[in-house]
Order: sequence, then C-alpha cells, then structure tokens
Amino acid sequence: MHSFNRNISARYVLVCIIITLSFISYTKGQNQKNPPNFIFIYTDDQRQDAAGFNQNDVIITPALDRMAEQGVRFTNANVVFSLCSPSRAALLTGRYGSANGVLNLGSRLNENEISLAKYLKDVGYHTAVSGKWHLGQTPEKLGFDFHVIFHGNGTYYGREIHDMGKKLKAKQHCDEYCVDRSIDFLKEAIDSDRPFFLFHNTQLPHMNGVLKWDAKPETLKKYKEEDMPIVGSNRDDLSGKPAYLKSVRNLKQAKKYGYPDEKAIQKHTKEYYAVITEMDDALGRLFELIEDENLLEDTYVFFMSDNGWMLGEHGFTSKVLPYRPSASVPMFVLGPGLEEGTNENLVLNIDILPTILELAQVDIPKNIHGRSFASLLKAEPAKLREAFVYEGLGNYGGTKPNLTVITNKYRYIVTYEDASLEKINYRELYHQVNDPEEMNNLIYEEDMKELVSEFDQYIKEHKQEILKH
Repeated sequence: MHSFNRNISARYVLVCIIITLSFISYTKGQNQKNPPNFIFIYTDDQRQDAAGFNQNDVIITPALDRMAEQGVRFTNANVVFSLCSPSRAALLTGRYGSANGVLNLGSRLNENEISLAKYLKDVGYHTAVSGKWHLGQTPEKLGFDFHVIFHGNGTYYGREIHDMGKKLKAKQHCDEYCVDRSIDFLKEAIDSDRPFFLFHNTQLPHMNGVLKWDAKPETLKKYKEEDMPIVGSNRDDLSGKPAYLKSVRNLKQAKKYGYPDEKAIQKHTKEYYAVITEMDDALGRLFELIEDENLLEDTYVFFMSDNGWMLGEHGFTSKVLPYRPSASVPMFVLGPGLEEGTNENLVLNIDILPTILELAQVDIPKNIHGRSFASLLKAEPAKLREAFVYEGLGNYGGTKPNLTVITNKYRYIVTYEDASLEKINYRELYHQVNDPEEMNNLIYEEDMKELVSEFDQYIKEHKQEILKH
C-alpha cells in the first residue's frame, strides 16, 4: 500500500515538473518577440505638399491620407540629393552619393557598398523589390530574393518588366502590375515563418518616356485647372541667384511647358495631381491587404518619395536644384507601438537604413552617414539633428556643383565653379519660415555673418569627413 502511494506521489511530482517546464517554455516563447517585418514604399518625384495629409485640400489621395493618419507624419523629411538613382542609392546604403559612388542616373554602387536588403537577408529576412529600379547593379547582386522591376523611366503602359528574370510587357499600368506582384509576395511571406522586407517603388508621379503625365481622362475630370495652386515666385527674374541658372534644363524645359504663364502651370499641375491620384488608387490595394491581414501588428510601413518636384517655383520645373520644393518630400511611418501624430525633426533618406536596422535589432555599421530615428517613432522627445548638408553634385541638367546646409529655419546654398569645390561661384541664404518661397537672399545681411560662419563650418566638416577633401 505504501509502495503504491509512493508511486502515485512520484508520478504526480513528475507531471507537475513537466507542466511547469512547459509553462516556462511557453512563457519564454511569448516574451521573445519575432523580428518585425518592413514594407518601404518609395514614390517618384512627389513633392512634399502633393498629398492630402500634408494640408493639400485640392489633391485627391484618400488611401495615403487614411494610412498617414494612423502613423507618424514627418513634416520635415528631405533627401540628400534630389535625383532618382542617387536617392535610391542613398536610401539603400545609408550613405551619401559621394561615398557610395552614385551621383548620376543609372550609376553603379561602389563594389564595397552593402545594401539594406543584404543586411536584412544576412539575418534571415526574405527580401523583395518591386517596381522601378534605377541602379547599375542587379537586385540580386544587392541582396533581393524576389525581384519584379522595370528600369529607369518609360511608358506607363506596355512597359518592359523583368519578373523574376523573365522579360514581359505588361498591358496594364506598370504600377498596377507591380502592386499585384507585391501583393503576391506579401501573401507568400505571410504564410512563411521568416520575417520579410519589401521595397516597393512606383513609377508615378514621374513623367512617362515622352515627358508627359499620362493620366486617364476620367481621372483628369476629377480636377479643375482653375483650382490648381500657383506659386508666387513663378516670375522670379533670378536676380538674387547664380547667373548660370538662366541656362539650366530646369528653366529650358519649363519654358517648353509654357512656364511662367499661370494657366500653363495650372494645366501642368492638374496633370501632376491626376497621376498621383492614380498612384494612390494602386497603392490603396496594397494598403487594403496590409489592413485585412493585420500586418501592422508586427510590420512597419514606411512611405517616402525619392525627391520633390518644382511646379513653377522661380520659373523652374523638375528637381536636382537645392531649393525646398526639390529636396523636401512627404513621409510617414506606421507600425506596432507607434503613436499617431506629427514630428518636425529633420529626417533624411539616409536615415532609413539605420532606423530599420535598429528596429530589426541588427547592429548599425560605423560607416553609415544617416542616423536612426527609431526613438522618434515611440514618441520619445529627442532632436535628431540641427542641420544636414545636401550634396548637389553630379551636374545633371547643367547644374553647377553645390553644398547646401539645411535647417528647420534656414537654407544656405554654396555653389562652386567646378567639381573641385574650391572656388565659390555664388552664395545664397534664405529664411525658410519668413521666406518660404526663397526669394530674399540674406547672404549680405550684417546680422547673418555669424550664422553663415557656422554653416561654413558644417560644409568644411562635410568635405573632410564625407568627401575626404
């Protein structure tokens, strides 16, 4: 009898131990969070105010607005050089173009550069790129497992697309096709036990291959030309700016569009807004999947543009130049644990890589020029930087090289004679708050001398640390 009781007691103790160990194992598993997923959406040529969520009451972007309202909206987001290939290279490497090797369209990254996709792939992420590709290397070379791309600029419809190595011509809009394929990737990734990174790049609102915004008639009907905004600096005679600007592509091409005539600018703006509405429609299907699958519980969604766009400012079109409409872009982030609201910190496209790596708990390499703003996403009070240097190098469209210091209040542009960056051609200083259209050059104001000296020090340090001059 006593032996029987002892056996029962031993079994009871054994069962208790097993239950306890199972509970500890379960609890440990619950406390260990899986790595978060990342979706990064990079639009093309979308200026900062070309979205409803950035206080534009005319443009129609309901999908973007709905998503932006759920996340952190950055009101002072910028790129470090306003041109397609350099902007993508800067984002993927977290480094300036002068260091990563990409200062011109279609350039190759230096051989020792490592992309965000490669960093994440090395720690187990399933990586994908969908949409526009504008770098010399292939996506596979830079660490992307899944790749559905079209190269550079071209037609919206009938575009040649490289879908996992196979060439085809999509009858539908290239952005619609790539949204479909991004959705395919996400559905597959959801069923996988691996974390994922999707880099989705739109063609829109970039012009098509013949430099037109080819919106559908039914989309254009949603807008009236007379409602389109006209910037006050459209008839600027450029007297307070470098003389060479009177011969750059930005001005020559603008005249072909009919600038600085107000009606021509309004017609052009209507077409620009219309293709952004079509882009919003396409992205809306991607957002629906994100919401339907509750991905925001463990996925960060970043939205940003590769550069801004000028719609008549100083009589210009296009980008590249270091003025605010060219370098300033829309941006928001959604994800687990984020509080809705706006943030006025200066954030840059080179900050994306270190931010994502920190969120993924991956060590940030020491040679990265950007800074992580992960703490800002948690509403922690902090100032990321006082200023940054915009690298206006590469000479696209006849521009002279410049280095520009940008703060929340000021924009200090130093234009050089040539790539040696030794002889100064011209200097400009604008108060971004009091003079948002950048018309009044303060460079010779007596009370600005100390500030200019401070900005010159920023440029000196950039030359020494980044440019190695």
